[in-house]
Amino acid sequence: MLKAVIFDMDGVLIDSEPVHLKAHELIMKELGLNYNPKYYEQFIGSTTENMWNTMIRDFNLNKTHAQLDEMSDKIIKKLNAENGYPKIKGAADVVKKVHAAGYKVALASSSGLERIKKCTDEMGIYQEFDGIVSGMLVDNPKPAPDTFLKAAEMINVKPEECIVVEDSDKGLVAAKNAKMAYVRFDGGALKLKHEEDVEYILESFEGISAKYFEEIYARIMKEP
Repeated sequence: MLKAVIFDMDGVLIDSEPVHLKAHELIMKELGLNYNPKYYEQFIGSTTENMWNTMIRDFNLNKTHAQLDEMSDKIIKKLNAENGYPKIKGAADVVKKVHAAGYKVALASSSGLERIKKCTDEMGIYQEFDGIVSGMLVDNPKPAPDTFLKAAEMINVKPEECIVVEDSDKGLVAAKNAKMAYVRFDGGALKLKHEEDVEYILESFEGISAKYFEEIYARIMKEP
């Protein structure tokens, strides 16, 4: 029986991936490295810690995580100077509708807690979440199931009682590894080439209510 809906944030609630892609391009140029958008795609759905570790190894960078964070923060602040991250149309309403329908709602993101709070505050939905988990605070980030399993534990539901809304392959694999039902959200501006074969794809939140998640969950879990 469905008891909770767990949302990813980047690419699901906020349309942050185009911003992050541009920031990655500018960071690479600032570091004197050749920019390749394909290289960045491996980090979508993962943590910044993993990205910095990989870049430091791949390019033998003489930079600390703190230095790279500072570079990234400055660039993103400039890119988001006026309105912050673009919000996915209808996302805030869907979160509110699901919660109002009596389901528990959690957020399980690879972003840090400070950015999660800022973004959800700006959307007016921070208080809607019964639990919030950052992938930065679990032992193994997505595609490991830790982030989603921690979210389920936090809101006191079983993994098989959840449905996940994700946009990245890493997040979808994490949901699968957590033994949760899942749907891919594909309504962001950055259209990804997916390797994961997903049965249910949500292209927009417009007109979506809790009933949608009930029906998809029932089909996946083969409920009558």
